[in-house]
Amino acid sequence: MVVEMILIGSAIVLYISFEIGMMRFFIKGLKENKIKTGRKVMPWSSMRPIQKTMIFGLYSIMIVFFFWLYNYSILGPDQGELYNLEIVLVGLGIALSIMGSLWMVRN
Repeated sequence: MVVEMILIGSAIVLYISFEIGMMRFFIKGLKENKIKTGRKVMPWSSMRPIQKTMIFGLYSIMIVFFFWLYNYSILGPDQGELYNLEIVLVGLGIALSIMGSLWMVRN
């Protein structure tokens, strides 16, 4: 039991460190692209229509997923409650990810 918990804990720590390393690599690439071209990512006007469609599709899926979680899942608020902490955190994460990606397209 203890060995299993240690293995699971180490796998989680390795995964999180991998994600942080990939995020640093991605941010470094953005900074290099900003130095070369003056922009971090491709401007909205020069994106292909399929890329724009995929961005709006992802936003739509995230918003529909939030409404599903709020109304029909086990995370939804109980009768008489307006919200609960899990729904607030999921909604905040979705809102921040949408705003962050739109900010990157803007800059």
